[in-house]
Amino acid sequence: MSDGNTQQEVQQRVKPILDKVAVEGLRAWLKAIGLPAPALSRASITDHIATLIVKKQLAEDALEAALVGFEEASDMRIYLFQLDDHEAKTAKKSLPARLQQYGIPLTNKRTFAGDRAGPMSPVYAQIEGDLFRVKWAEQQEMVKVNAHGTGVDKKQVPKRAVLIADFSAGTAELRLNPPENVHSYEDGSGRPTAPAYYGAYLQKARDVLGCQVEAFELRPVIESLVKKEDPRVVRIHIDDHTNQKNYKTKTSGPRADVRDNPDWHLGYEENGGTWSWDAQSFYWLPKVSSGFLTREVFTHIDAEEGFVKVNADCSNDEVEYVVSKIRAH
Repeated sequence: MSDGNTQQEVQQRVKPILDKVAVEGLRAWLKAIGLPAPALSRASITDHIATLIVKKQLAEDALEAALVGFEEASDMRIYLFQLDDHEAKTAKKSLPARLQQYGIPLTNKRTFAGDRAGPMSPVYAQIEGDLFRVKWAEQQEMVKVNAHGTGVDKKQVPKRAVLIADFSAGTAELRLNPPENVHSYEDGSGRPTAPAYYGAYLQKARDVLGCQVEAFELRPVIESLVKKEDPRVVRIHIDDHTNQKNYKTKTSGPRADVRDNPDWHLGYEENGGTWSWDAQSFYWLPKVSSGFLTREVFTHIDAEEGFVKVNADCSNDEVEYVVSKIRAH
């Protein structure tokens, strides 16, 4: 983004990209960096941010970096991995050669995906010391029967995939937008499927990393977060759990924590030892985040399939907080 002179010029530059981010996400980000974030409509938040830029309270470069972060963090299924320590050291040295092999441009700046029609189109790779990041993008098609039942509606939907690794810490994660029903990844019978899509990107991530990866075990994380009471770091709005004999129980309530329900607590005390901790949804609480969060952030952890799901308007900083806490448990 370039420096502007007038409010109107700035608005014209930033509106097209601001329109792609939910208003609540933008407000949370402004609060997180210490700027005013009143309740605003879609139309007025562009004016508000343009005013901050004109008054030099917010740099356009900082806004651009944050919006790239939203693109790389929102509405993502996230797979977490541990890297083999010995192999990771060798793999890091040969990264530039593998990036060249897979046609991924190495840059010093994270960028927007732009229009990338083809499947698994490389956008950029970035290496900063032990930190490594790759971004792919593509267009998929959402097809559904129209409201009258007389035909189908088709819509092109952009998808993003981001691989992030820390070779010093021996960790990696792959973030993926969920697929639409028409795409280029097919199962053995030639049908486009979600497992084929996720599997293709998981294999590509392994190829690019160039070392053995092991899925991060999520069941202990779910159990730890449910048990942690002092202080609570998450709120559990709906408890939908399965025991080891595959019996399912669901508890939901008002905007509170189901752990405050005496019936839930009694059931947990009597039967918690038999729960399988396969999946659970949480809301991460800002009051115990040491200032990292300015709002509750929803996360669903699926230990059976080995992924974490975050909402459609998350910033990169919010997702990094969630991932760091999951790894710490």
